[in-house]
Parts: sequence; structure tokens; C-alpha cells
Amino acid sequence: MAEPLVVIDRVVKRYGAETVLDRVSLEVRTGQVMVVIGPSGSGKSTLLRCLARLEPIQKGRILIDGVLSAKGTEDEGPAPDKTGGHDIGMVFQSFNLFPHLTVMENITLAPRRVRGMAAAEAETQAIELLRRVGLEDKRDVHPARLSGGQQQRAAIARALAMRPRIMLFDEVTSALDPELVGEVLKTMRGLAEQGMTMLVVTHEMGFARDVADDVVFMDRGAIVERAPPDRIFSQPAEARTRAFLERLLEREGGTRRER
Repeated sequence: MAEPLVVIDRVVKRYGAETVLDRVSLEVRTGQVMVVIGPSGSGKSTLLRCLARLEPIQKGRILIDGVLSAKGTEDEGPAPDKTGGHDIGMVFQSFNLFPHLTVMENITLAPRRVRGMAAAEAETQAIELLRRVGLEDKRDVHPARLSGGQQQRAAIARALAMRPRIMLFDEVTSALDPELVGEVLKTMRGLAEQGMTMLVVTHEMGFARDVADDVVFMDRGAIVERAPPDRIFSQPAEARTRAFLERLLEREGGTRRER
């Protein structure tokens, strides 16, 4: 079996005296879609931010394709590789598009400035990415003229423009109106079908059931359970997982009744 693309090894993350990630270990293989679920404050988003090197870790290490990408500031040993960050693309809850730039300019900016891509190549790539996310006709539009779903799809295209080996999605539908959620999930499903390695934090259980290879349940900064979606949703092994899913289903049922 091939080595994992991502290895998260006993990672500890603290904010002051508060431990947000407590010796978290996780492996993600090339082409795998892993969905992370859990209550607010369980450390899900922090895990993604540490993997993307947006947050330092205090202990442990993170490897991308066997290369050290991050290590604990309290640990001794070699420094992490400074170039590994380009292998990771991340899409956040907020779209973070530059408002003064067109969609095309948003997508071509980083490849040109960071990767040194020629303007013509960056534009050709951007046109293809806009086609993939269904925004071919929005290339010259500024973000303010896009719907929330369109802005999020443009943000996905911008992340893909850096040609990452793994994509991280942090609750990317949570800020969207319900009628716009489907178009973003459709784009993410398409990426999964094309073999993109993905680590997804979400409350969209339908997406997790249909697309995930594995579902990880986190609580209190630790991984409580990891299993394929059919097993974790029908027969979770841990009481904390069962309690979380029961509360989630009750809330979803109440929301449907209110509608």
C-alpha cells in the first residue's frame, strides 16, 4: 500500500493554557475524501489551519508526501520544509476574494506572483477552472456582483489555481443561504469524482454520507472515532459519536418542521 499523502502525528495545539488539539494523529491517502464532524469548539477548524500552516503547533509533526511540513515549537529536530505549503489549498467559511479584482484577476494572482506562472498560462488555467466550477461567464465580474454560492465557487477555483495536492474545506457552506448550498456541494462532489484528495469540515451530513471515504468524529480536541460513513452513521462505536449524531438529527428534524 502506498504511503499516506498526509500524516498528522500526535499534534498538540494550545492557545495559552487551553489545549485545542490533544495529541491528534490522522493519515490521509492520495485521492481520499475525509470528512471531519463534531460539535463547535472540538478542534476541527484548528486542525485544518494547522495542516495549512496558518497556525503553529506546540508538539508533534505534520508530513506531506513524506516531507516534514510542520513540527512542534517545543520539539527538537529538523526545521520543516518551507516549500510544502504550496501542496495545500484551503477554502474558508468566508470567501476572502479581493473585492477590487475581477474573478479572473483573483484566480490568476497567486499563480503568477507565488509560482511565477506566465500570464498567458495563468489565464488559460483560470478559464478551465472557471469552467469546472460553472462560472465561465463571470470571469470579468467583481465579487460584489456574485451570489454567495458563486463567490464560494470562485474561491474554490482560486485555491485550485495553485495546483494543490490536497484541498481543505472549512465549513464552506455555513455562511450561505440554504438555496445556494447545493451548488457549492456539487462543485466539491465533482472534485472528489476527479480524484482530488480532500479533508472537509462540515455539518452537511448528506455530503458526508455520499462522498466521504471515511468520517472522523472529533470532540474536546481529540479524535473520538473514525469509520466509513455507512458504519459511523448507522452503528457508531462510541457513545459520544452517537449522542452528537442524535442531537444533530433532532435539530435537522426541527428545522424541517419549522419550514
